[in-house]
Amino acid sequence: MAVALCMAWAGGAAGEDWFGRPVVEIAFSPPAQPIPPARLAELIPLRTGEPLDPDKVRTSIQAMFATGRYADIQVDAAPAEGGVRVTFLTQDNWFIGPIQILGVRRPPSIAEMTTVLKLELGEPFSEEKMATARTALLKLLADNGYHHAKVESETSGHSDTQQIDITFQVETGVRARLGEVRLAGKPDLTLEQVRRVARWPADRPFTQPAVQRGLERLRRYYQKRDLLQANVRAVEQTWVPATDRVNLTVEIQPGPRVEVAISGAKLSRGQLRRYVPIYEEGTVDRDLLAEGARNLRDHFQVQGYFDAKIDYHQHEEENGIILVEFQALLGERHNFLRLEITGNKFFDEATIRERLYLQPKSVQFRRGRFSHSLLRNDVAAIEDLYQSNGFREAKVESRFEDDYQGKEGDVAVFIQIAEGPQTLVTALQIAGNDSLTTASFRERLSSIEGQPFSERNVASDRDLILGQYFTAGFPDATLEWTIEPGPQPHTVQLEYLIQEGRQQFVHQVIVDGYEKTREPVIRRQVVVYPSDPLSQGAMIESQRRLYDLGIFSKINVAIQNPEGVEANRNVLFQVEEARRWTFGFGGGAELARFGGSQSSLDAPAGDTGFSPRVALELSRLNLLGRAYTVSVRTQLSSLQQRGMFTFQAPRWQGRERLTLIVSSLYDTSRNVRTFSADRLEGAIQLQHKISKPSTLFYRYSYRRVDVDENTLKISPASIPLLSQPVRVGSLSGSLAHDRRDDPLDTKRGIYNTIDVGLADKYLFSKANFGRLLMQNSTYYRVGRRMVLARTTQLGALAPYGAPRRVETKQPDGTTVINFTREIPLPERFFSGGSNSHRGFSINQAGPRDPTTGFPLGGNGLLLNSVELRFPVRGENIGGVLFHDAGNVYSKPQNINFRLKQRNLQDFDYLVNALGFGVRYRTPIGPVRFDVAYSVNPPRFFGFKGSREELLFGGGTQTEQRLSRIQFHFSLGQTF
Repeated sequence: MAVALCMAWAGGAAGEDWFGRPVVEIAFSPPAQPIPPARLAELIPLRTGEPLDPDKVRTSIQAMFATGRYADIQVDAAPAEGGVRVTFLTQDNWFIGPIQILGVRRPPSIAEMTTVLKLELGEPFSEEKMATARTALLKLLADNGYHHAKVESETSGHSDTQQIDITFQVETGVRARLGEVRLAGKPDLTLEQVRRVARWPADRPFTQPAVQRGLERLRRYYQKRDLLQANVRAVEQTWVPATDRVNLTVEIQPGPRVEVAISGAKLSRGQLRRYVPIYEEGTVDRDLLAEGARNLRDHFQVQGYFDAKIDYHQHEEENGIILVEFQALLGERHNFLRLEITGNKFFDEATIRERLYLQPKSVQFRRGRFSHSLLRNDVAAIEDLYQSNGFREAKVESRFEDDYQGKEGDVAVFIQIAEGPQTLVTALQIAGNDSLTTASFRERLSSIEGQPFSERNVASDRDLILGQYFTAGFPDATLEWTIEPGPQPHTVQLEYLIQEGRQQFVHQVIVDGYEKTREPVIRRQVVVYPSDPLSQGAMIESQRRLYDLGIFSKINVAIQNPEGVEANRNVLFQVEEARRWTFGFGGGAELARFGGSQSSLDAPAGDTGFSPRVALELSRLNLLGRAYTVSVRTQLSSLQQRGMFTFQAPRWQGRERLTLIVSSLYDTSRNVRTFSADRLEGAIQLQHKISKPSTLFYRYSYRRVDVDENTLKISPASIPLLSQPVRVGSLSGSLAHDRRDDPLDTKRGIYNTIDVGLADKYLFSKANFGRLLMQNSTYYRVGRRMVLARTTQLGALAPYGAPRRVETKQPDGTTVINFTREIPLPERFFSGGSNSHRGFSINQAGPRDPTTGFPLGGNGLLLNSVELRFPVRGENIGGVLFHDAGNVYSKPQNINFRLKQRNLQDFDYLVNALGFGVRYRTPIGPVRFDVAYSVNPPRFFGFKGSREELLFGGGTQTEQRLSRIQFHFSLGQTF
């Protein structure tokens, strides 16, 4: 702090004669100060009209320094008419703003360089910090082979915000290369072997990631040879300027070989490595071996050896090998038959059991899941449940009974709960909340009158109250609590004492770091506004909204001048734009009865087929700087080739709940065995998020579908009509209501959709029809481990208006004109397969061609599926029992629940299928295999012969039936 009080007197009197004289004017130089004039006037105690007091001058300087806004303050006094004129001569502080590092080719990464600089956003700026940052950056560059690097720094200040932008311009020069590799210690590998294992060829570019990866490869090499105590480290790296090479010295201490064995039980080498942590830690000590013994004991106890005991011995052999031997005394194998809980009155047994790891014998756990450590943990969990609900004296005891009910090998666990009295809150006093009313948060507290008392509830209340204070701009708020005995036994009186601290407000909101993104796009997502209370919640919400745009890889939020004492703060947002081009790919496969020759008509129901699938995607983010995304997706398989272009504009017109999607699609598909079709479609969709679970979709689509006449497997008389290209323009709206807990593997919740569409000539459609498709899915827990899931779909297509004209050219050149109101073949409902009715193969449900038996789709749809999902083995393997019922109907009015097929041309009846499936849990959803048995599969007339025989005569018509057994292999739950 620098303070100079300089007084001038026209008559040459001493400066101290000014003290006591009236202050006629208080000025600041420069006139523009970082603190608003009104706030500055409140901050300093010096006032015009009052005598000049040195204590007030000193206090004024201290108050201004405490704000953190000033680097230097001097005070000058000069004569003025009627008294003295006081001027504060100030020098502002600068604060760290956006940082750019240019000219460096990775490694090191931008994140590494930013970290070593230790220049935090919003912190005070100083030349000492800059010098330290340059030194640290040069060292990091040298560690990565840039020994000729030069670093220049440029700063650009903004006086209106006191923020200084920093740019480091780096000239790296040529990266040094790896020179000699020298070995130290007691290596048992030759130099060439070390280079080969570490992948350090001569003259490769020298970088720290390459060095660290090589050291890790060497460590893994030794671990595979059971040299678990091997020590491999780089002890020196020396740059040789003459050759611009970095010589690396690696110290290798192989250590003794460690052999781990187990007697009395059988375990694979992989299991030993998983349970004994010396492999992971790379060292051998008593603590790790004891932990390994506990892990092995728990493993065997879970396998049913509840009396298992594991001991270990470690000794060194004459040849220097360290032998670690675990001795397992497994005892008899048991079945955990019963878990009995008694004494519980406040909580029902289901509430308690859902917190326990112990599991009696079941389909999922063939011998039960039990270990003594699990029992201790479960006892502690029950005690914590009671104590957190006011039962401060609750005690839980357990008893283990072997040979339960006299049967050898059966065990039971009895848990006895002594709840004790429940402690209740009789009075809650809240004091110190002068700025926020008690009513604003009291109803949400857990420890109000009549509620159980526990430290956990008090902690929850503390977080809730302080969270509200932080949102209201009180970052220094604190809460302390005290209790006293209540008027009745087992009651307490609770008091919360709040220290609010000083409320802070937002002065300015400063956003930096963006280059391509337009500022209004960012500003619309920031919900922190000048003059509002400094809300941490609003800052976090703004950060979330910016991340949700998907165009930023990093967003830092900070308060400028964090150590300063001031009521009005600048809030800083520093964004880092993500890479604008992204590329993704994926693959998969499908296995079901969809195969068969494309030219043969012998298998209308399909043969076993396998279809690999490849997907590619290229996306361009932040188009035009408006957070728009353009993507091109392709999907290739033997059943379908698809290319799709999508334009997506989130938060359309600045409205958070609206997303505009414009798409175009070209698709060639053969997933309906009756025909191959080419589809060209364009669509525009507005997605409206009306609430967290509910979303509306408004869509207009226009498509042209061209059916390949040469692939149609139907009666010749129908080919001219059904092979005509069809243009369909439709307007549709959808509502989705999703309350599922996990869309990939739902355990509970509800999911509803309704889609209504209209194709009309006024929408440029050749065919006039309405479309309705509804779905309702529900999910319920049955007991602790099972889920009952069901879904119902109902659909209807209804043609209307005048018949459309269809012109067909005959082989002789004449034109035949037909009129039809039939729904075009590609627009009809097709169903069947792994994600709909599993009693059918892919798209095999519904009406069929009377000559060939190939599916034609329909105008009505009814499907109901019920699944009972349950665990089978451990946590990852599950099973399902399912019942699928439904069909595709020729007309909506023909939908019925009839179970029998009347004749070989009747397909308007309810087809039922029963089945079972296996699920294997993966991070991207369950892999599933389903087998279905169709109770009443449809029979139909098929055609035996070639397509030429069908068109020109020949072949025979045969009676056929869909296979009763259908199998499906895919990813994800059915619904």
